[in-house]
Amino acid sequence: MRKSKTSKWIFISIGGIVVVLISFTLIYSLLIPDACYYHTHEMNSLMSFFYSAGPASNGHPEPNILNLILSLSIGGVIGYRIYENIDKEN
Repeated sequence: MRKSKTSKWIFISIGGIVVVLISFTLIYSLLIPDACYYHTHEMNSLMSFFYSAGPASNGHPEPNILNLILSLSIGGVIGYRIYENIDKEN
């Protein structure tokens, strides 16, 4: 594959989207098997960084903006590394 800005940004975007989907579905389900548990219990400080449980979500934890930004950043880095590895092979 020849180097182009378009293909680089496609890999970065796809990596970001994939990691966000994994974070918001699979990791969310693994970390929070029972969302109603947090009606009567406090989230620990680590969970509070990445999830918020406010009145808008009826007390159920949902991913916050920090979770989104971190997931997009990690996915972008992964996508860029994949692009660089594919580019080195050719």
